[in-house]
Amino acid sequence: MKKLLVLLLAVCMVFAFAACGGGSNEPTPADPEETFTLTIGTTVQDDSATGRALLEVFKPYIEEHSNGRIEVIVQNNSVLGSDREIYEALQLNTVQASQGPLSTLANFAPDFAVCDLPFLFTSKEEAYENLDGEFGDALAATLPQYGMRIIAYGENAFRNISNNQHPVKTADDLKGLDIRVMESPVNIATYKAMGTNPTPMAFSELYGALQNGTVDGQDNGIVLTYTNKLYEVQPYYTFTHHLYAANAVVMSEEFWQSLPEDLQQVITEASFEAMKFQRDLNTQLEDELVATMEAAGVTFDTLPDEEIAKLVEATKDVWDLVEVDENIMEMAKAIRDARG
Repeated sequence: MKKLLVLLLAVCMVFAFAACGGGSNEPTPADPEETFTLTIGTTVQDDSATGRALLEVFKPYIEEHSNGRIEVIVQNNSVLGSDREIYEALQLNTVQASQGPLSTLANFAPDFAVCDLPFLFTSKEEAYENLDGEFGDALAATLPQYGMRIIAYGENAFRNISNNQHPVKTADDLKGLDIRVMESPVNIATYKAMGTNPTPMAFSELYGALQNGTVDGQDNGIVLTYTNKLYEVQPYYTFTHHLYAANAVVMSEEFWQSLPEDLQQVITEASFEAMKFQRDLNTQLEDELVATMEAAGVTFDTLPDEEIAKLVEATKDVWDLVEVDENIMEMAKAIRDARG
């Protein structure tokens, strides 16, 4: 009887072992029939470079290359809230993706504050090379612990300076100008260092303040300066390239980890394709709108490299105002200082 019990016990153990996969650590294969819904939210308009990139590239690429396993819902026009609110939704996986500004990510992951520093990049080529390279990888590596993941970098614009007083052709021409700035200590310090009188105010108040002389100028990119009609009260626009405003396709980490590897790859490819489209379209729009504003009477100037170098030197102390990972700060300083 004892031998029979032992034999039965051994047989049961064999079946239990087999049911557990024989001790294998291999993951269960993905269900090829499982489907997903990816809602991506932004604060931009459908006809903006970002809006079009998501509607014309990101969504169709994913739906086609996933063979319908991922449905993409694009929600532009702030339908899902502000950039910060959308990022908070990513952390909860109530929204699966966003295409939003890096500066806002600093509210969640402090290392992204490095992106607000003046003259980190002074050309688009420099920005693309570094964000798509080791520097961008180092920044992105800090985000998953906050419930989000960067898939691909895009762009908003370079901030430049326009005013209604006189052309700005040298660094000294900035001195004394009253410039509206974002309500940020780093931005205020940057403009003080460049010799202007920074005036923090909400963007919604800007046009009226320029019109009535409360401030002399502002620092938005070409597209925003045109679409918000700021050029109507800003006859002088100078390419200073003092701040590159980057953005990115950002995913919910929880959603990302729920996907099989083949679908992660599809989303990665779609994100890079969409951001290339966005960057190219943004540059095209900028070129077209410069011509449009010139025809309306706006004078455009570009600060020479030697004048940019003066502003870079003048704003170096501003870099001490942000506290980020030492390695990331060293990489940022190396990018800045490589220009000589």
